[in-house]
Amino acid sequence: MVKSPRFMGLMYFTLGTVFLFLAIQWAGTETGWDFMTVLLMIFAALDYFIAFRYFGAARQQADKKE
Repeated sequence: MVKSPRFMGLMYFTLGTVFLFLAIQWAGTETGWDFMTVLLMIFAALDYFIAFRYFGAARQQADKKE
């Protein structure tokens, strides 16, 4: 079952937002930036990168249909 690029982009964007929220919460409980905070930020950045690639693919798909 193949999902649309827009749906997949929204899923990755949501997941990136969750990782970002967890990183902010983790940094608030610790005394600064530790390994876990940086790791969560890396996961969030990767998810945002993948989401924007899916959004670009959805735009190309919409342009191709016109």
